[in-house]
Amino acid sequence: MNLAEILNELKPISNIQELENFFQKYLGKKGQLNAEFWKMKDASPEEKKELGAKLSELKNNLTKAYSKKENELSIIEINKQLGQDIVDISVNAKKYEWWHYNLLSKTRRDLEKIAQNMWFTIDYGHEVVTKYENFASVNIPLSHPATEMHDTIYLNEQSPDWENFVLRTHNSAHQVQDMQKYWVPLKLVSPGRCYRFDDMDATHDTMFQYIEWMYIDKNVSIAHFKSYMTTLLSAIIGRKVETRFRPCHFPFVEPWFEIDARYDIIDSKTWETSKSKRMELLWAGMIHPNVMKEWWIDPNQRSWFAFGIWISRLAAVKYGIKDIRYFTNWDLRFIKSF
Repeated sequence: MNLAEILNELKPISNIQELENFFQKYLGKKGQLNAEFWKMKDASPEEKKELGAKLSELKNNLTKAYSKKENELSIIEINKQLGQDIVDISVNAKKYEWWHYNLLSKTRRDLEKIAQNMWFTIDYGHEVVTKYENFASVNIPLSHPATEMHDTIYLNEQSPDWENFVLRTHNSAHQVQDMQKYWVPLKLVSPGRCYRFDDMDATHDTMFQYIEWMYIDKNVSIAHFKSYMTTLLSAIIGRKVETRFRPCHFPFVEPWFEIDARYDIIDSKTWETSKSKRMELLWAGMIHPNVMKEWWIDPNQRSWFAFGIWISRLAAVKYGIKDIRYFTNWDLRFIKSF
């Protein structure tokens, strides 16, 4: 094989397909150069050494020449393609839709902003907590029905102390870390997702957005809570809402009560106004002395109120939504309507 003759055959090649044919003819698996290597099996050892050196040098030179030609043709092909793909800058750009928050995220951020304006600290905590943190640390005995699997979602994993991990059922579950991290006096807001086994309906879901407020200081009373709650609801809802206080039972507060809300619903077709059913909007109360003693806080020196708000229900009240399942069924028609 003569290298000069082969290179003369390579020079006039002007496209990738011809170059590929050239490669298969000389350098391919069934090419002439590979056939010459196979002929060496019948040669003597001295001939193999001499012939092998010549064929290896020929292959190296031919491969370099092929690679150089391939680069040249690739650049020509790219420039040709760029010349064809002309961009008309006079054509109007594609219009993109502006993003916006989901109503739950917007309501949560509004609540956080109000809390910060009232000098509360924001702490999100963890969604996975131990059974102790979720129950016993907030005065819920482990014999309480809420600890059963028909109410609480348990995980297979366990803590180093062989405690079951659970998905938190309320934001009070990380008060342990809050005390260790901030100590008293304390003004803290804890927003985030909570999980419970629940029958899904217009006001219940297995996963729900929740936000808890805590205030620990000297001489804190229910009057402080009513003042904060009135300020909060007025700021977040921005319209008249009927509220009703009623006694209830929560192991971690004493006294305790729930607040139900009823609001106006406007029919989009007839524009007639009707009242919604009463819906539990938040729980509240003065923190139980047992919880305060658990964290070495003297209940005679400090007092503490807390209340928790279902963000999804609050958003339903604010925007007049009849069913909170609209928030999480990801129907784009609903999402884009706000």
